[in-house]
Amino acid sequence: MKKLFFVLLFLVCVLGASAQRLGVIGGYQLNTPFPSTNAEGVNFNARMGSGFHGGLLFDWDMTNRWGLELGAMYSLRSSSYNLSYTSDTTTIFKRQVYYLDIPLHVYVNFPMKKWTLAVYAGPSFNIGLHGKDIAWENTDMQKPVALETENMYGDDGRLNRFEIAAELGLTAKYKNYEVRAGYQMGLNDVTKNNYQWTLDLPVNSKTYFYQGELKVSVAYLFDLGK
Repeated sequence: MKKLFFVLLFLVCVLGASAQRLGVIGGYQLNTPFPSTNAEGVNFNARMGSGFHGGLLFDWDMTNRWGLELGAMYSLRSSSYNLSYTSDTTTIFKRQVYYLDIPLHVYVNFPMKKWTLAVYAGPSFNIGLHGKDIAWENTDMQKPVALETENMYGDDGRLNRFEIAAELGLTAKYKNYEVRAGYQMGLNDVTKNNYQWTLDLPVNSKTYFYQGELKVSVAYLFDLGK
């Protein structure tokens, strides 16, 4: 996985060196978790959480209308659950994980008078960097049932490090400024086979975890051709 991490960073640097425009991007995101299991009687009661993203954006015009963009962004994803299974006592479960997101988009421009609208779509190659889980009983005593996990993506961690996602969005461009809104949906299950929630599930049960992100961003790009 470390090799993949450095390979992706190397590709970002190589492609970025030929970009027509280079800029910074940052914004707010709402993270939607999609946990599930094949065990009956389990209710996750998943809730969205707030996060952020920020990094670099590279841009190429392939024609007057079509183009390509590549990003490298550090992002925070947070979410929470009120997990219940065959008991009146439930568990409050909160998660914060940090990713390196590398989106690669094709976009099509629709010029207007002073603005340009663009629709973009493509994959995002995301690498988990670090994160933590905190859980406690949903009672007056709030008894802790799980400590923070220092390395969510290590050998004994709960999540697989690599995620591939599909992303679709809309950009409004004005001179060197961009305002955009998009949605990213993870395509692969990131749970490990030995994944354990805070409540013991039946033996040989399988859990699944997918992630979705609604993003609103602002970017400023410098024209490298001038």
